[in-house]
Amino acid sequence: MKIHPLILVIDDESKIRRFVCQSLEREGFDVASAGDGEEALKVYEALSEKPDLVIVDYMMPAMDGLEFLEEFRKSASTPVIFLSARSETSVKTKALEAGADDYVIKPFSVEELTARVKAVLRRVSPQTDSTGSQELINGPLKMNIGKRKFYFDDKEINLPDIEFRLMAVLMKKPGIVFTHEDLLRQVWGAEFIGETNYLRVSFARIRKKLRAAGLEEPLISSYSGIGYYMEDYSE
Repeated sequence: MKIHPLILVIDDESKIRRFVCQSLEREGFDVASAGDGEEALKVYEALSEKPDLVIVDYMMPAMDGLEFLEEFRKSASTPVIFLSARSETSVKTKALEAGADDYVIKPFSVEELTARVKAVLRRVSPQTDSTGSQELINGPLKMNIGKRKFYFDDKEINLPDIEFRLMAVLMKKPGIVFTHEDLLRQVWGAEFIGETNYLRVSFARIRKKLRAAGLEEPLISSYSGIGYYMEDYSE
């Protein structure tokens, strides 16, 4: 049984890998590590206790961060933070589209990295309240909050934590427009206000999954520069 959160750190530069691992250990985390994406997949499968979070470098030999994440997301919804020296919006967008939960630009401080790690872990930690088994229904959509299950026309759709939390916010109040700031604060945290690209990419992934499941009409709409809302099927 894990006492401390376990973090898998993936980076081909041994100095950076050691620095990140030692910094996280000083903060009280347990750490496993790998030198590239291929090794990381093997390490992940070999671990008896699965990581609570993965930190992966963008540029690596053999299998880079994007290739790793695309393979990893086929079977795991564990949150992933990207590390990269590349700050271009297009590169950051690719990482988010592949399923990254956050993106930290090198060079970074220990304080920044640990704050990002703790923020992501807070989002995915179990919440204890009276709505733990709450079921939300909006037309063909159904969501069980406690079991973290989401369905369209009784077909289960796999949603990683960020996507699930976004849909939960909208499904609790269909027909209501949520501003970018509202959604970023509720799902990512106040420190992410202004990161509207995170919303755009996450909703694009959700829409793609719904279309693949058979949804033919628009479900989530955006108000340019304002926010997003979900159609209310009860009206």
